Amino acid sequence: MQHLIGNSFYFHSQSTIGAYKIGNELILFDTGNDDSSIRKAIREFEHVSVIGVFNTHSHADHCGGNAYLSKQFGMPIFAPELEKSFIENPILEPTYLFSAFPPSSLQNKFLMAKPSMVTNAIYDETPIVIEFKDEVIKIQPICLKGHSPNQFAYITPDLIAYLGDALISTEMIEKHPLIFTFDVGEHIKSLNKLRTIDAKGYVIAHGGYFTQINDMIDSNLDALMRTQEIIISAIKNEKLTFDELHKKIAFTYKLTENLSQNLLNRSVIHAHVKYLLDLELVKPEIDQGILYLTK
Repeated sequence: MQHLIGNSFYFHSQSTIGAYKIGNELILFDTGNDDSSIRKAIREFEHVSVIGVFNTHSHADHCGGNAYLSKQFGMPIFAPELEKSFIENPILEPTYLFSAFPPSSLQNKFLMAKPSMVTNAIYDETPIVIEFKDEVIKIQPICLKGHSPNQFAYITPDLIAYLGDALISTEMIEKHPLIFTFDVGEHIKSLNKLRTIDAKGYVIAHGGYFTQINDMIDSNLDALMRTQEIIISAIKNEKLTFDELHKKIAFTYKLTENLSQNLLNRSVIHAHVKYLLDLELVKPEIDQGILYLTK
């Protein structure tokens, strides 16, 4: 755990874990990929107890340690409404990607965390008060949906914002330019909303800690717009099926995919097409049972 300011910490790993420490007690923000991740994150604190967990969203690399912590400490788990259903029923993630009950190859740790019970659903941005001994801690939820159906960020009393996947580092975008999003329109709104957040520092899941994020916000918006432009250009002179469009995007971004990655990327492409359909920049056309996209 690296100390930031005040009582706020973060553990830099494949998926960052945040913490707010009061004495020997911790409030955690996301719990990493699995039991091992969360044990590594908290092992430096001797005789520590976890008194609360806040999940930003339901993707497996953000709630993978919930079940372990719940068994060890029995603490409350907070998560956004709707995301709660996926955390408690992880089979929903590969199910919606596959559009049917998923094959065993998709029922993996990458897509499915161990199920855990969310004790407190978050519905809005009302501050959450946690009373512990003589301490009263207020955690501020911030709705930043788009990357996932109902993602929330959390701001500690030290004004450290734990953003989950609401923002992706510029370095990560360079490696993976087709950034994952569930709803492009909401994602764009959330990225612009990030400019208005009053915080001294920002922790993002795949990148670490930053004190300035405006340039990174621009990089994220540019990445979304680039994918939009690729789709519009691809169907400018011909109608394409989703598979043909996916092939063109895979060629442009030099994607190498297994089944899980293919379905995740396909979901992203669907999200972009939905946004373009709403803007009436793309039209659907069905011919003999085949769905085409056209201008």
